[in-house]
Amino acid sequence: MTKAIIFSLIILVTGFAGIAQDKNGRDQNSKKDDKTADNYKNKPSVIDVTDNIFMLKGMGGNIAVQDGIDGILMVDTQFENVSDFIENIIKNKTDKEVEFIINTHLHGDHIGGNKNFSRKGATVIAHENVRNTLRNNIRNKSKEKIQTRIEAQIEEAEKAGNASGKVEQMKEGLEKRIENLTNETEQDIDFEALPAISFENDLLFHYNDEDTRLIHLARAHTNSDIVVYFPKSNVLHTGDAFVSKMYPYLDTKNGGSYDGYLNGLKRIVQLCNKDTKIIPGHGELASVIDVQETIRMLELYYSKLKIAFLQDKTEDQVASMRDFTQFYDAKGYGDGFITTEKFLRALYNEVERIEGPYKRRNEAKQKKYEADQKKKGN
Repeated sequence: MTKAIIFSLIILVTGFAGIAQDKNGRDQNSKKDDKTADNYKNKPSVIDVTDNIFMLKGMGGNIAVQDGIDGILMVDTQFENVSDFIENIIKNKTDKEVEFIINTHLHGDHIGGNKNFSRKGATVIAHENVRNTLRNNIRNKSKEKIQTRIEAQIEEAEKAGNASGKVEQMKEGLEKRIENLTNETEQDIDFEALPAISFENDLLFHYNDEDTRLIHLARAHTNSDIVVYFPKSNVLHTGDAFVSKMYPYLDTKNGGSYDGYLNGLKRIVQLCNKDTKIIPGHGELASVIDVQETIRMLELYYSKLKIAFLQDKTEDQVASMRDFTQFYDAKGYGDGFITTEKFLRALYNEVERIEGPYKRRNEAKQKKYEADQKKKGN
């Protein structure tokens, strides 16, 4: 066999060996490239807001970055898997490290990267309900795992036979035992994922030659919402207490509400003037005019759904109504995470919560009146 043939065989063998394939015969290097490409699609884009504040718009909630004489202050962190992109963008814009992070509320698309930055020395600040909810969630997950494990042990014991009352012993004081084991796991909580500083209502934060105001909006998008106002720069980050040109998410499971959201929007308007640049939780850079439009939309929809509710229309009937939504649907309000149908259903439940007691009281009065009239023979 000639050297040329041997060399050709070596090239052929090593070439095939170098192509790692998955079980479907697909090149694993190609899969890695696709994953890298997918991640790159999630890389935030940069929008300059002022000379020292820029906005990062990407797969999660909008981020505000303030670059000043003291260092870098960042509002929200998007998802965990885009932290490297965010860090590289900041490094390309400035030579400073992120020192402080402010969370606008508790949702993962706004706080997912907290741990990555806190591990590198950043201090996370948020409303106390953010910390409390995250801690409770961690505890509840731990409790569920412990309960599942113990129940599996009991099931195995039952299959093996109830020797010497073992199953009864295992079941005795089960809830208390689960609670005690959960308490023991408290020491294992990953505090890097939790805000290091929390506050109850409002907070004045002195940093980068600016008296930044952190203002709590009660029961708005959630029970943990704050807006971050940079008065000297005239920039306001609203978190999801305002989203630009899309239907808002009323997270009632986490304390959000229609009336709280509306009051929050009106508070935002009070903070702003015509020149204020507003970084919404989602959507494009906005102004106070956009906030006022959202207020008008909310009030219009609520009035329409209130009438429908008082006329005994069901949630399903309301969800299909489009006679009054066409104007905002045409602007793309229903193209985001919250579709028109989702928003109408959520708002209907809020109308029922708010107007239901009045409706039931009036119906009771009407029935009593009719009964009295019947007794009188009218």
